[in-house]
Amino acid sequence: MPEREEKPRDMKEMTLLEHLIELRDRLKVCLITVGVLTMIMLVFPAQLNLGWEALYAYKPMVSLVLDILREAVLPKGMRLIGLTITAPLELYFTASLIFALAFSSPVIGYEIFKYVDPALYPHERRMIYPFMAAFLGLFTGGLLFGLYIITPATFKAMVIFFTFVGAEPIIHIKDFYNTILIVTLGTGIVFTSPVILVLLVRAGIISTEAVTRNRKWIYGAAYIVAAIITPDGGVFTNLILLGVFVALIEGAVIVARRYEKKRELEEMSRSAEEAEQPSPKPGVDVCKFCGKPLNGKIFCPWCGRSQR
Repeated sequence: MPEREEKPRDMKEMTLLEHLIELRDRLKVCLITVGVLTMIMLVFPAQLNLGWEALYAYKPMVSLVLDILREAVLPKGMRLIGLTITAPLELYFTASLIFALAFSSPVIGYEIFKYVDPALYPHERRMIYPFMAAFLGLFTGGLLFGLYIITPATFKAMVIFFTFVGAEPIIHIKDFYNTILIVTLGTGIVFTSPVILVLLVRAGIISTEAVTRNRKWIYGAAYIVAAIITPDGGVFTNLILLGVFVALIEGAVIVARRYEKKRELEEMSRSAEEAEQPSPKPGVDVCKFCGKPLNGKIFCPWCGRSQR
């Protein structure tokens, strides 16, 4: 195998001040993006026609998004109430900021990635690209699943208990949207667990054997997390979320085993090469971490670590 020196794409050294300036500039882009989108949510009209008739039916963008969420989740027979005079105003501003953060997340993610990308080694970059794609895909799928499956089931279960105790199903508007946010975001995070598992196995931190050996404890903890995410959803909703989690984890174990086998083959090949490689003589330039010959290189061709 030919020796190859892996190094970051951008080898230009920057001072601490230059790093801080770059971080400031990228944070500025993120804050401006969030601020602009927040203002759009607050004041930009949801109607495309801006005639005089639209002035009487003016609705900002945040109202349009809240209407979509309410129609997707609110069951028949349940009504919302403001309860306090400031509750609608608080929801108006809070929802605008949350939606602005959600819609600006691609820009925020891009700025974070561009800040750390020059320092990544080629093998790290090859690992992070598919990881980010899978993470974003599963997270988005989890958000949609939580919004259209888990959250409606949670509210339908709550309506049943209102009937049992003879109460009218009227809930605080802030509780309604807080429940949507917690359940949807929690489901999205649960959906990313396979990506985390595969990454940990690929990095050699855990093994698939440890996961399969402790299945009952992992799934028991997962049910507790599902119960926390859907506090009033009932056993049926918790079991739905648990079933999805089990399917995702079992699929992740299958994928992670492939990486384990690949790593084992690479270790066997490396061991064979090390056995054929003659031991370095005293005084020869060797890596201070793994002890292999450097041949005058700054980055060790065996472990990839810098000698400076």
